[in-house]
Amino acid sequence: MAKFVVLKKGGGGRVAINPEQVTHVRSAAGAFTDVFFDGQQVAVEGTFEEVVALLSNIERRDMKSVSPDFTEAQRGLAFGRLGGR
Repeated sequence: MAKFVVLKKGGGGRVAINPEQVTHVRSAAGAFTDVFFDGQQVAVEGTFEEVVALLSNIERRDMKSVSPDFTEAQRGLAFGRLGGR
């Protein structure tokens, strides 16, 4: 089962990204970050550090150190892989 991280898209809506498919991440203007995968580019809301942390399997309990605005409700936005990876 794939692992997905759900993020807000720049311009509205949401996107679910499989971190294993991400080729690179680039900071963008304002509070946006560009995520690249499979020839696609998606602008998401959040600082470069926040987005990289979410895509890098950092324990969700440690997210306060990355972003003081991280809320407990955001914990449920990532889905784990069967088998514990």
